[in-house]
Amino acid sequence: MYIVHKAIRVYIATPSAIHTLCGPESLSWLAGNNDVLRTPYHPNATFERWIKEYGTTFSAHGFFGSKEVFTADPQAMAFILNQPRDFPKQRIMMNVLRNLTGEGLVVAEGPEHKRQRKIINPAFGVTAMRGVTPMIIEVAHEPRDAWKKKLFEPVSDSGWQDIDVLPWLSNTALDMVGVAGFGYRFESVHDSSNQLASAFRELSNGVSILKGMGVLTMIFPVLRHLPIGSNVANNRSRAVMERIGSQMVMEKKSEAGQLGESSPVRGKDLLGILVRANLQEKAAERLDDKTLLAEISTFLLAGHETTAVVMAWALEAIAKTPSVQSKLRDEALTYANDSPSMEGLNSLPYLNNVVKEILRLKPPFTGLRRTAQSDMIVPLAQPIIDKNEKEVQEIFLRSGDSILMHLYAINTRFDLWGSDALLFRPERFDKIPDAVSEIPSMFGNVTSFGVGPKACVGWRMAVLEIKALLFTLIREFQLDVDPRMTITSSVVPRPQVQGQEDKGPQLPLRVARFHHNREEGTAQLGTTSTAGAQSN
Repeated sequence: MYIVHKAIRVYIATPSAIHTLCGPESLSWLAGNNDVLRTPYHPNATFERWIKEYGTTFSAHGFFGSKEVFTADPQAMAFILNQPRDFPKQRIMMNVLRNLTGEGLVVAEGPEHKRQRKIINPAFGVTAMRGVTPMIIEVAHEPRDAWKKKLFEPVSDSGWQDIDVLPWLSNTALDMVGVAGFGYRFESVHDSSNQLASAFRELSNGVSILKGMGVLTMIFPVLRHLPIGSNVANNRSRAVMERIGSQMVMEKKSEAGQLGESSPVRGKDLLGILVRANLQEKAAERLDDKTLLAEISTFLLAGHETTAVVMAWALEAIAKTPSVQSKLRDEALTYANDSPSMEGLNSLPYLNNVVKEILRLKPPFTGLRRTAQSDMIVPLAQPIIDKNEKEVQEIFLRSGDSILMHLYAINTRFDLWGSDALLFRPERFDKIPDAVSEIPSMFGNVTSFGVGPKACVGWRMAVLEIKALLFTLIREFQLDVDPRMTITSSVVPRPQVQGQEDKGPQLPLRVARFHHNREEGTAQLGTTSTAGAQSN
C-alpha cells in the first residue's frame, strides 16, 4: 500500500513540463505556434526572441489547441534519441513514412530495427563509400557537362545565364542514389521521363503536399484504400516501384549467388552489398524480399530530395558570399584532376568546412518530434526557469507527451556558436568553441543527421554527394544571385522565390563559365554580372 500511495503522490505532485514550463501564447487555435516553430529558417526574430525570453526548453502550442514541449537543449536531444523505444516517432509521421517506404528501416522499431540496421550498416561504411565514389563523381560531371554544352558554348562566351538550379540538383541527386545505390541509371539529368523516377516523384510529391485527403490519410491510413484520384495515383506509383525494385533485387541475388554465400561482403553498389550481407546472416535473421524492396524506397527517400535541397542551399550560400566562393574554388583547383577519390575529397579542408556550415544552417529536417511512451525525466544541459520561478535542471514528461527537438535552433544558438551564429561563415570550423565540441553529432558537431541508434545511416553518402557536386561545379562556374529576388523557404525546407510561391520550389541563380589556365596559373571569370556588382 505504501508503494501505491507513494506512486499516486508522485503522479499527482509532478505535473507535466507541458504545464509547468513558461512559453509563448498560442498564435492560433488551428496551428498554435507551428507557423514559427515548423517554418524552417524563419526570417523574423520571433523564434530567437522566444528562446531568449523562455530559455532553450519551453512549452509551446500545437495543432487544434494541443500543447507540447520545445527544446533546443543538446543533452535533452541526445537523451531522447538514444532511447528510441521510450521516445518513438509520432504515429502520423510513421503513417507518412510507411506509405512512402513500406516496412523499411525508417519505420522499423525495437528488435526489427536492430536487425535491419545490422544488415544495412556495411552498405554505408567507409569501405562501401570508397567504392561508390567514382560513380558519384561521374554523375556530378553530368550537370557540369550539360551546362557547358547547352548553355555556354562556344567556350569563348563569357556571358551570364539565369538558371533554376533546383531541378538540376534534384535530378543529379536522384541519379547519384540510383547508380551508387542500385547500379541503376535513371539518366534524370538528361531525361526526366524514366519510369521509376517518375513513379517515386509522384508518390513523394503526393504525400508532401499534405492537403485535404492527404492529411486525412495520414491520420486514418485506412482511407488509402478508397478509389479516389490521389490513392489511385499512389497505388500506380507503388506498383511501378515494386515491379522494378523486384527486378533489381533478383539481379543482385543472382550476382551474389554466383559468388557464393561465404564470399566477402563487396559490391559495386549499395544494394549489392546489402544483398551480400543479408545472405551471410542466418536464414531466420535474413530480410525477406518485401523488406529489401522497402529498403530501396528508403534509399530513394533519404538519399534523394533531402540531399538535393542541401546542395541547393549550399549553392545559394556560395553565390551570395564571393569570398567563400573564391576560396573554395582556389582549393578545388589545387587538386590535380576532376575525379578525386573519397580520400581526395576529404583532403580539402575548406570544402569540408563549407559542407559542415551549410548543414548547420540548413538542415534537411529542422526538427524531430517524439512521443514519450511512459512517464520520463529528461535531463537538461542548461537550467531553465519554470512558471513558479524555480530553476530546473530536468523536465518531467507524462506518457503521451510530445516533444519537439529543434535541430536548427541547436545549430544556431548564439550562446553556443557566437553572435554570428546566423551567418554563413565556414571558417568557424577551423576552431570551434568548446561548448560546440560537446554537442552530440554524427558529423561536424551539427545535429542535422541526428544521433543515437536511429541516426541517419546514410550520412557518409550524403556528405560525399554534396562534396562531389560542389567540387565539380565550383571548378567550372562562377555563381551569383539576382539582387531583385529574395530566396525564402517553404514549410518543407525547399527554396522558393518571394512573391512567386505559386510556382513552387525554385532556386534561380546567375551562372557564368570560369576559365582557368593551369600552365600560366591564371584565371578568367565571366564578365562582371550586374547582380554581382550590386551584391558585392
